[in-house]
Amino acid sequence: MFFQLFSYLQFLLKSTDEHGVHSPFVFDFVTKGLYQKKIKSINFEEYSVLKSLSKKQKKLLSKILIYFKIDKISFDSSSFNEKPENYKLLYINNIESVKNINFSKLSSKHIILIDGIYQSKKSEQEWQNIIKKNNLTVSINLFYFGLLFFRKEQAKEDFRIRV
Repeated sequence: MFFQLFSYLQFLLKSTDEHGVHSPFVFDFVTKGLYQKKIKSINFEEYSVLKSLSKKQKKLLSKILIYFKIDKISFDSSSFNEKPENYKLLYINNIESVKNINFSKLSSKHIILIDGIYQSKKSEQEWQNIIKKNNLTVSINLFYFGLLFFRKEQAKEDFRIRV
């Protein structure tokens, strides 16, 4: 618990809002997606994995799903690896599972969302290792979630965004 509190304080000091973002793609996502006041609520009851999320996390996830128009989520990296074209978003609630992903099959239409990047010191270190991967171009640290994008048309950048 102390680790997460300390990590959150560090995150607040190092993170930015839309004014510190110099990528048009991320700026649009932050202003038109994450910072939207009114959003449709999404029923997460059909996803047992998501039932444990806090109200704030569910609201944040709703904003992400609505902004990127995601209707099909994979919760299993093996099914995602087999048919990545069937999914737009891979939700990972255990950062160790990232090692099972075949990054070479991913394109700019794919998003990986990792829950619990500040769960422990080990998970935070794993997040730092993940964002250094070569074929990964954009990483967005929202504290509650980490988002990974594979946009070949964009230079490699890492963002920490307050929500």
